[in-house]
Amino acid sequence: MKHIVIFGGNKDIVGLLVRLIGNYPEFTASGFQDAQKVLAPGIPMDVLLLSSGVSTADEALVRGRVSVPIIQHFGGGSGLLRAELQPYL
Repeated sequence: MKHIVIFGGNKDIVGLLVRLIGNYPEFTASGFQDAQKVLAPGIPMDVLLLSSGVSTADEALVRGRVSVPIIQHFGGGSGLLRAELQPYL
């Protein structure tokens, strides 16, 4: 099972993405709005999904410090989200 970390600036969207990804049996998910929490030691992370509302500085910080695949998620239906995650199974 892969763990997806969602990093986004909108609490409601992050919550929705966590819930949607949690419906897929192959994945677990956690969501954060703060870059320091994403980068905290002990956070399991197989894939990072970047959502909307993240500052340019926070995005650059996270991109520079994680060593897992990063998906830039621009929105769309749950079918698109599934297609974005599929290569990481």
